[in-house]
Amino acid sequence: MTESWARKPSDPTMRMLVPRLYGGTPTLFGAPLAERDEDMQAADVAFLGVPWRAPTPDSRSGTAAANYEGTLLTPSQFRSNSLKYGGYLPELDIDVFEHLKIVDRGDAEVVRDMGQTLANVEAEVNAMLDAGCFPITMGGNSGPSSYPVLKAIAARAGGPTAVLNLDAHHDNQRGEWEDDDPRQPRWGSTWARRILTLPGVDPTRYFHFGLRGPRNDRDVFTRFTERGVQREHIYTYRDVKAARKRDVDEWLGQLAATMLDGTAKIWIAVDPDVFDLSTNPDFADEPLGPTVEEVVELCYQVGRAAGRERFGGLSISALPYNAQTLHAILLYVLLYTLAGVVSAD
Repeated sequence: MTESWARKPSDPTMRMLVPRLYGGTPTLFGAPLAERDEDMQAADVAFLGVPWRAPTPDSRSGTAAANYEGTLLTPSQFRSNSLKYGGYLPELDIDVFEHLKIVDRGDAEVVRDMGQTLANVEAEVNAMLDAGCFPITMGGNSGPSSYPVLKAIAARAGGPTAVLNLDAHHDNQRGEWEDDDPRQPRWGSTWARRILTLPGVDPTRYFHFGLRGPRNDRDVFTRFTERGVQREHIYTYRDVKAARKRDVDEWLGQLAATMLDGTAKIWIAVDPDVFDLSTNPDFADEPLGPTVEEVVELCYQVGRAAGRERFGGLSISALPYNAQTLHAILLYVLLYTLAGVVSAD
């Protein structure tokens, strides 16, 4: 009698050949897992997940809530989607992973107490900076994945910190986080204004790219300028459209140079709704936005203008966990930003 081929339902069907974060979740790009602070000492870039899900606002329902529902799952899904990519970009002839060693720090601990969650994220980013790593963070929604990240970077920048915020919406309603209802924190509509008073952040070096559409209100510019933001640093669809009629790549390069002029560090924040509605079939919020190519090129140029000395980090927020095409686009944003940094060497 021949030996039975049948397997038990509980028998594994495959073996994970890259570091395992938890269960079936791999590390970003299969990079080494850095559970201890000393594991980051020889690294250049550290990735941190911030799996905080903002409460769906009462103004949203159905598919309009896609960038709220399930965002706590996004860091793990982003890691899984990263495995199909390496670090070599033939169009630039640069292998990012040959120049920068990446490690995965895992996820920050998210708890119900907002103050503690912010402190947890800030402590993780500080540990990355202590090790000499560029922090790359993935939310979750804005707030815990943005405010404490920038707070840590700006505190030790040694000079003015600039912000490049790529977002279709203002996210600058008035009010401080300590005043929010703990059951309905308003980070998604307020964080871009709240960061402007962080120590080391220079509001005159805040740059907003991609603002557009009727979900913004008439006071959007006032709420920025009353905290020191320069109106000419808010680039709307009309600015992008005008640049396309000239030379958009040249314009993006000029923007990057302006952002880094006199800046000690620059931090890039990406909300996926910055992309034009036509960019991907999974999720987009607004038409009349910048293309994938334009966003990727801008991040590359900023990374190149910053170099290793002045690049502060990159944070992505409000990415739906199941928007697979959008994950691919943002992996390009990540890799091109780092390619820009190393191309400045």
